[in-house]
Amino acid sequence: MSSDALIETLVDELKTDYHRSQFESLFKRKTAHLSGPEKLKLRMQITELAKPALGVVDLRKKIPAEVEPYTFQGRTHYFDLTARKIFEEGLRAYKGVFTNDTKAKILALKAHHQKLAEHKAQTQEEQDKALGSFIAGYQYERREERMNLVTSVKMELADGQKLNAMTVDVSLSGLQLKLPFEQQLAGLKHARVTLSFHGFSDDFVFDANTGYEYRVVGVKEKETFLYLRLKRFDESMDDELSKLLSEIVTKSRRRYKINVEHVAQRVIARGHEDYWFQAIQALPVLFSDNSSTFAVIKTVANQTLLNSWQQHQEDLLAELFEQQWVQSSISLLKDSRKATRRQVTFFRISLPVNKVWREYLLPLQALQTDKSLMVTLNALRVAGYVTRCYQLTITYSKEKQLIYAELNSVKTPLRKNTANEKPDLSKLQGYRSKGAEKLNVKLLSDASSAKHRVFPHVLSSALFLYKQGVEWEPQLAGLMSLTDGLPSLFNEVEFWLANGDRILGGRRLSCQLRKKLRQLSGEDKFSSRILLLRVSSSLQKEAVMGRDIQEYESFEEAAEYIRFLNDSSHFVAVLVSAQPCANRFPAELMESLSYIQRYLPHRAKELEGSFSQLQAVMTLTDVTQTLIDLSELTVSS
Repeated sequence: MSSDALIETLVDELKTDYHRSQFESLFKRKTAHLSGPEKLKLRMQITELAKPALGVVDLRKKIPAEVEPYTFQGRTHYFDLTARKIFEEGLRAYKGVFTNDTKAKILALKAHHQKLAEHKAQTQEEQDKALGSFIAGYQYERREERMNLVTSVKMELADGQKLNAMTVDVSLSGLQLKLPFEQQLAGLKHARVTLSFHGFSDDFVFDANTGYEYRVVGVKEKETFLYLRLKRFDESMDDELSKLLSEIVTKSRRRYKINVEHVAQRVIARGHEDYWFQAIQALPVLFSDNSSTFAVIKTVANQTLLNSWQQHQEDLLAELFEQQWVQSSISLLKDSRKATRRQVTFFRISLPVNKVWREYLLPLQALQTDKSLMVTLNALRVAGYVTRCYQLTITYSKEKQLIYAELNSVKTPLRKNTANEKPDLSKLQGYRSKGAEKLNVKLLSDASSAKHRVFPHVLSSALFLYKQGVEWEPQLAGLMSLTDGLPSLFNEVEFWLANGDRILGGRRLSCQLRKKLRQLSGEDKFSSRILLLRVSSSLQKEAVMGRDIQEYESFEEAAEYIRFLNDSSHFVAVLVSAQPCANRFPAELMESLSYIQRYLPHRAKELEGSFSQLQAVMTLTDVTQTLIDLSELTVSS
C-alpha cells in the first residue's frame, strides 16, 4: 500500500476518535510505524476534519426536496431528510460535535443535486433544439402583426422597483420583453407594470419619460434570460405611443422583420391535430348538460370499435351513460372544484340466448363485491363468448357545462381456468341491457367542426412519428389540455421524448412497433395496441420501461406484477395505440401557410417538408387505475 493510501486509511480509522480522551494513546499506537513527517500530515488531516464546523448549512432553494429548519446549539440549519440523517450520524460518530467532516458530506450532497440539475437542464436544452410539443385545443393566434423591433425600455413594478429591459417584438396592443433572469421576477404573471420607452427617443421624436401601463400575460424562462409577454391596458390608439407604433408597423415593414412564428405555431398545432384526429382509436364522446342527445365522434381508426357497440343493439352506448355507476362518477366530477377526470372500468358481455343476442354491462364494483361473478365471466371468456374489458375516462367542464369522455377497449389475458368453473348466467340478470330510456346517440363525422369541439377537452397524449429514409423517430408530442388528475409524466414532453430507442417500454417493444411501421406501403393499414405495465423516472436517468401485458399466460401473473409495481410512486400503465395517418396537409391551413410564405419562404417550405415526413401517430392513454383495480380482483379469488 502506498504512503498516501495508508494515511487515508488511518484518517478514516482515527478521525471519529479525535474527541475521545484516549485519542493520543490510540494515535501513538496506530502510527508507531510512520515517520515524523507522515505522522504530522496525518494529524493535520484528522484535526481539520474533526474540528467544529463554523456557520450554518442552508439547503433552501439549493436542492429539489422539502427542507425544514433544524436547530442545534442555538443555530438553525435547513436540511432535507437525507442531510438531517447525515448530520445526526455525524453527531453520533463525533461525540455530539458538528464537524467539518459532517459539513463537507452535506455540502457534497448539495453539489450532487446541483450537478444533476445542471445535467437535466443541459439535456432539456438539447432536446428543445430538436423536439417540440403543443397543447391540444390551444389556439395559437394573435389579432395583429408583430415586428421584431429591439429597443430599450425601463420597467417599473408595483413596489417601485425599476428594471432595464429590451423589446423582442412589438405590436399595437402588446410586446415581448427580454431581461436577465431573476427568481423574484418568475412570478410576475398577471402583474401590472409601467413601461417607459427610452430607446424610441434615440430614433424618433418621443417623450421617453412618459409611462404606459401593461399587464404581464406570459412568462418564459430560457437559458439565463426571462421573456415577458405584455398587453396594454389602454388600446384607444389616441396617445403618443399608439400613434408611433402604428406608424412603425405600417411604414417600416421593410426595415423591421414581421414576426410570423405565432402563425407557424398555429399551423403546427392545428395540422397535427388533424392527423391525430384520424388516428384516434378510442370513441370520443361529447355530452351537454340538460340534453337528451350526446355525440360520438366517428373516425376511420375507431370504426371497428364503434361497430362492435352497434352490432346487436343500436342504443347500447346511450344505455351505458344511463347506468347508475356512470352517472355517479359524473356527479362527483360536477361537484369537484377543479376540472379533473375519472376512470370507470366495466365488462361488456354478448351472449346468444334462444337465437337472440343479449348484452350485459358489468361494472368493476360488482366484481369486487361478488367474487363469483369473476368465475362466470372467466368461464364465458374461455368458452369463446365476447367478454371485453373497457375503460371509460370522463371529465366535466363547468364553464361549458360539457361532459367529455373517451371509451377504450383494454385487452387482458385470461384468468387461470379451473375444471369446476361453470358460467352461472343467473348472476348476470341484474346487469342485462334493456335499452336506453332517456338518451340517444348522434354520430359526428371527422369534419372540422367536430375536431374543434373535441380538442379543447382531449384526454390522451400523442407522439407523432416521422420517417426520414428508413428511420422512424418521434419528433413532436401533443399534450392533453387537462392537467389536474393526470399522472405528471404525461405533462413532461421531455420525459416521453428523452430516448427514442427506449420510448415504448424498452428496446424489444420499441422494435416491435417500428417493425410494423416499416412494413407500411401504399394503402396498407395496421393498428397496433400495446399495454405497458411500467413507466419509471429517476433523477439519474429518465426512461420508459415495461412489457406488454399480453405476454403473460394468465392475468394472475400480470396482476402480481402490477401490484409489485404499484409500490413505486412512478408506476404508470399506458395503453399505446399506433395508427398510420393519411399524408395530406389540411386544406383549411393553406391560407396560414401562404401568409408565412409571404414573409419567410424558407419557414413555409420547412413546415411543408415536416408534414410530408409525418407517417404515423401513437396515442398514449393512461389506464393506471383500471389495471390496479383489476389486479386487486385476483387477491382473494
